[in-house]
Amino acid sequence: MALKINIIRGQNQIGGSIIELYTDSTRIILDVGMNLGESKLHTSVPDVPGLFKGYPIYDAIFVSHYHSDHMGLLKYVLPEIPVYMGRTAYRVAHALSKHQGGKLGFRPAFLDAEKPVTIGDITVTPIPCDHSAYGSFMFLVSSGGKTVLYSADFRSTGRSDFDALLETLPEVDVLITEGTTLSRGLDFHEPSEQELEDFAVETLRAHKGPSVVYLSAQNVERIITAYNASKRTNRRFIMDDLTSTVAEAAGLDFDAYVLRPSHSFADLGEIVSTSMHGRESSPYPAVSDKKAFGSPDFLLCLTPQSLINFRKVAQRSSFKDSVLFFARRETHMLKPATAAFIAFMESLGAVVPTLHTSGHADSNTIDRLIRDVRPSVIIPVHTELASWFARYEDECEVIYDCHDYEV
Repeated sequence: MALKINIIRGQNQIGGSIIELYTDSTRIILDVGMNLGESKLHTSVPDVPGLFKGYPIYDAIFVSHYHSDHMGLLKYVLPEIPVYMGRTAYRVAHALSKHQGGKLGFRPAFLDAEKPVTIGDITVTPIPCDHSAYGSFMFLVSSGGKTVLYSADFRSTGRSDFDALLETLPEVDVLITEGTTLSRGLDFHEPSEQELEDFAVETLRAHKGPSVVYLSAQNVERIITAYNASKRTNRRFIMDDLTSTVAEAAGLDFDAYVLRPSHSFADLGEIVSTSMHGRESSPYPAVSDKKAFGSPDFLLCLTPQSLINFRKVAQRSSFKDSVLFFARRETHMLKPATAAFIAFMESLGAVVPTLHTSGHADSNTIDRLIRDVRPSVIIPVHTELASWFARYEDECEVIYDCHDYEV
């Protein structure tokens, strides 16, 4: 039976990914993402009968990673449709949702790296790849002797070996690949996580005051970067409650302390406590403010959720010759609350270097993937510059608007 591909959403835009692969007897979905910029209260759910409404016609959904633009619509999916997802990715997503007082609303069957899952006459093999979301997968889909590789979101600048990944990938008939960074220019290239770590170490050695890394807790690789830098410079590593929740869910083996909200202050005026708050099994001990801030030799991971409480603690401490690593995209600096926090830290004596790199492949990395798997067809997704792939039109077919393409 012929294998067909339909990009329901997410081809000529970044995010909102929903990809359908089907035969006469089997239908699966790869990712069900929200559009970027949407919130849980204002979400556009595509009109897809059998997926979001009516009688279910899909046999399975495979989720590449936990970012909302790839799994944010799962709670709207018909509950009869099975969901498959990596165990680590699910643990992180579940921990984030629970910490925010919500529920994911689904319980997946877990995927194991490189272990095929067969649904009807379609087989899906999850292949681990590096991305800013921990535990991400590419998907190799096969049916009737045809093969399709869905890259999902990936990069070559993380800690995993990209060359080793390429060695595991076969040649395929169709490559569905992201192109998130292509609109940033052909010269776009960002440092690796190891380069960020080395820069952080150099900066910490040049400044003797206390240090803070302002990051997104979803970016587990950046938490690891911060931890490694703290250990290399003999600083105590401290995480706020959200960061530690994610680190624990990801299974990170850290020698670290945690700043947690105190039950004794109804307004959370203190962010520190020696109480474990019902998390006695946590590998990270809570720490008092005296122990945390009594001397300047620490590195603290801080998220937006802890800014107000941290300011109250910081006002009682000396941040002379300190560092605030801004470990998010520079566009976040423009947000009023973030800009105010940066100004506050600068007023205390902090320097504010950037400590960030993209979670997505640059053009050179995409080229390497294409050269390795030698597809007959390329379907660009997750990009605002699909025209970049026109350079391959002499070698293979490039489909810019994919509807019911037969492999």
